Amino acid sequence: MFNLMRAVRAVLWSFIGLGGRRADADKRTAQLGILPLIGAGLCMALLLIAGLLALAHFAAGT
Repeated sequence: MFNLMRAVRAVLWSFIGLGGRRADADKRTAQLGILPLIGAGLCMALLLIAGLLALAHFAAGT
């Protein structure tokens, strides 16, 4: 569970561009592994798209 939260936090920080130094990013990748980061990134991207679609649907009033 803790690794999942670390992966989500790393992905969220990278989405807003505050990932830090390159050495920090390499350390996070080494600790977590690349597959959990990719999985968390895909899930967060899908949630972002779904949220934007819901917002557009709400704004259009349909």
